Amino acid sequence: MVSSPSDDPPRRRREVPLSRRLLLAHPRSFAASVGGVGLALMLILLIQGLSAGVDSRVVVYEQHSHAQFFVAQPGTTSFLGATSVVPKATEAEVRRQPGVTWTAAVRGFFTVPEVGGTRVPSYVVGWTPGERGGPWAIGKGRAPAADDEVAIGRGFASRTGLGPGDAVELLGRSFEVVGLADDADMFMASFIFMTHDATDTLLHQPATTSFVLVGSSDPPATAAALHTAGLHALTTEQIGANDLGLKGQAYSAALGFVVALAFGVGMLVIALTIYAAVTEHARDFGIIKAIGARPARLYRLVLTQSLVLTTAGLGAGALFFWVGRRALTSLRPQFAITVTAHSVGIVLLLAIVMALAATALPARRLAAVEPAAAFR
Repeated sequence: MVSSPSDDPPRRRREVPLSRRLLLAHPRSFAASVGGVGLALMLILLIQGLSAGVDSRVVVYEQHSHAQFFVAQPGTTSFLGATSVVPKATEAEVRRQPGVTWTAAVRGFFTVPEVGGTRVPSYVVGWTPGERGGPWAIGKGRAPAADDEVAIGRGFASRTGLGPGDAVELLGRSFEVVGLADDADMFMASFIFMTHDATDTLLHQPATTSFVLVGSSDPPATAAALHTAGLHALTTEQIGANDLGLKGQAYSAALGFVVALAFGVGMLVIALTIYAAVTEHARDFGIIKAIGARPARLYRLVLTQSLVLTTAGLGAGALFFWVGRRALTSLRPQFAITVTAHSVGIVLLLAIVMALAATALPARRLAAVEPAAAFR
């Protein structure tokens, strides 16, 4: 018995993977496009990571101080960007306020010592050994104990070659390096720790200090009491935010420009790659139109190509970023690159927008293809 066509079991309808075939028609071109998109996304993530790293290094002292308040000279708004001078007796007055559990007087100022022809921007912190406010971690050697001793950040040591036992000159006075402080470097600058008495002598300002760090068990009550006593107190969050503001609008604008440029390059690479595929296969698209493909199906075809190319570019970008980050931090340790969920989210969002925006040019070209082109 011969079965009729209607007796045949129904076959599952399968669509031809046209998007994949078009992209892989020229493997070298596809690989080059993936590399271009990957480099653009890598640059965006690198800039985001560098910006986050700079932010974390700017406020590294505030984070490690574990203080709730910084009492400073009236008008002072930041730790790094202002000169603050207050009587050292202020510390005793602060200690009497409600909720205060500890205080520490610290002096801070910028200087640029020259070692072997290399100038190293540095922030000097003077503190009283045994109290808070000094180096939070010593990786090699020990913390300073005498007025002619200092501990330097790892960045300072790597740029100058100095280590424990060496001498460094600061403001015309020689100090012995007795320790290397871990995690004590900012962006393009390092911390130098010495005793508070040593800073008194260097600056010829006895009986004064720059800031009084304050620990409190009841921050609201302490804040109100400090205000009532006429003391200028900023929370750690406030002084940290003001330090971050020192980066300036020019710095943020420059980073924004680079991100926008990388975004534009990536979008153009995707758009031109798909546009070239549409143009080269105009006859194939004419056949698709001739057999009744709707515009939505054709747009979905272009969008699929864009998303596939962007996804592959994300994978390549992650690999490029890993290699670039290791190379940059190895060659330039002062460039801290921090990957955060926020920066990764921004890159993923920009990649999606990039993929969607890149479909505009190929979609217009596809809409212009005439079904009659298939029969010419």
